[in-house]
Amino acid sequence: MAKGASLTVRIPELLKKRIEARALREHRSLSAQVEHELAHFFAAERVVGPTKAGRLIGRYAGKRIPSAGELHEVRASLWSRLQGDAP
Repeated sequence: MAKGASLTVRIPELLKKRIEARALREHRSLSAQVEHELAHFFAAERVVGPTKAGRLIGRYAGKRIPSAGELHEVRASLWSRLQGDAP
């Protein structure tokens, strides 16, 4: 993968030492180890479409996720019931 971006961060000294130790064990440079850790962290994140998964996504595991229109319809129905507009 071509690398064209750089990132400068400040981290606690102890965290840096832990990353350096892991990089040494894994035979990577410090930069390569940080890249590896970040890539691993973000690969584990569940993403649905172009946005990050929200609180409800676990409720739909293995099921069809409702469309925005369907959610809007349910929200409108619930709101009208709370307001006493529905039978």
